[in-house]
Amino acid sequence: MKWLKEVYDLFVDDPRLALLSLVALAVALVVAKLGARTAAGLAIFLVVAGSLWYSTRRD
Repeated sequence: MKWLKEVYDLFVDDPRLALLSLVALAVALVVAKLGARTAAGLAIFLVVAGSLWYSTRRD
C-alpha cells in the first residue's frame, strides 16, 4: 500500500484529484488486460488531464 500513499501524496492538496487518478489507473488496468495498451495509456492521460482541467476551472 506504500505506492498508493505515494500516488495520493502527489495530489494531497486536492483529494478529488487523488481519487480520480486512482480511477484512471483502474480503468487503464482493465483496458490493458483487454489487450489495448495504447488505449490504456490514453485513458490515463485523458482522465488525469481532464481532472486537472476541472480542478483549475473550479477554483
